[in-house]
Amino acid sequence: MLAAAGGPTRGAVAFHYAAVFDSRATAWYTRFEVLVLGAILAAEQTRRLRAAGPSKLIAYEWSSGFYAGDPVSSPLDWQQEVRAKRWGLNAEPATGGAAEGGRGAIWYDYANPELRRERARILAARINAAGYDGIFLDTLGFEQLPPAMRQAHTQRYPSTDYNKGQAQFLAELRRMLPGKILFLNQGYRQANLFLPYADFDLTESYMTGLDNRGGTRFRAWHDPKLPWEAVKTPLEQLILPAARRYPGVRFVHLNYAAGAPAVIRQAAWYSYACAKLFEQEAYLVAPGAAPLEESDCYFHPLGKPVEAAYREVGGRVTRRFEGGTVGIEGLRGFVTS
Repeated sequence: MLAAAGGPTRGAVAFHYAAVFDSRATAWYTRFEVLVLGAILAAEQTRRLRAAGPSKLIAYEWSSGFYAGDPVSSPLDWQQEVRAKRWGLNAEPATGGAAEGGRGAIWYDYANPELRRERARILAARINAAGYDGIFLDTLGFEQLPPAMRQAHTQRYPSTDYNKGQAQFLAELRRMLPGKILFLNQGYRQANLFLPYADFDLTESYMTGLDNRGGTRFRAWHDPKLPWEAVKTPLEQLILPAARRYPGVRFVHLNYAAGAPAVIRQAAWYSYACAKLFEQEAYLVAPGAAPLEESDCYFHPLGKPVEAAYREVGGRVTRRFEGGTVGIEGLRGFVTS
């Protein structure tokens, strides 16, 4: 799905959810082969992105439901149809789970075959009409529902697995979008159900994230006391098994940072290097400070790895590639030729 490494290198994957890209943002984000947008943008904005570079444009879609009355989260005519045909788990908006900041949502009933077919058809039609290259589906899985919605599903379908229903929806969407990219978020948590239909899968905040003081939290490479709070254990025990079972899926690690520009630069390099140790991709988002995301770490022509796995020696973790060595030392990432 991504171009071969070597030669003038473009970045792999970037995320930017703004509705309008200024000239600086356009120049930066179109340096990446895949660009995940917050929605299908206005036709003129899409045209400008297309003219600026060959990035594959991927539109965000909330998988779990929609915010009632909000046309950005889902077209109003579709919302009306879902509510009229009772394709949601709830009749009135309910918050919790993956909903933003207490907002009320209608949560999809994936056990309903009519909902699965019609939603796949509508989404495929929208992606094709806009000329986009694929769709990003956020918040997959039963655990993303609020407790009340999980209870509603269990009461309505005592012997039906919500995740299997959502996988059937993905299968329908895959059938209706041949040749397009299906980019999932945390599909690895239900790998056997979701990843057969995916081209990309995402993790979030596995290298860096935002702390409760408005700054950046770095995960150590390894912490014997709290191994699941570090980088190594989740990647080796959650991500690598899924990646090996589904080698056609590209894994991308989305991380976040805030604070001083130097800290954000450090977070970008650290995230990139941690991901590359596993021959995977990363992107660092700086909420509210998008220009600080610009880093040359993404553009190294590393080529293919010449070592089967990373090496740990004296606090340094490295892996050699055709075009150089990538590694981390402490909380800093690097590439050497």
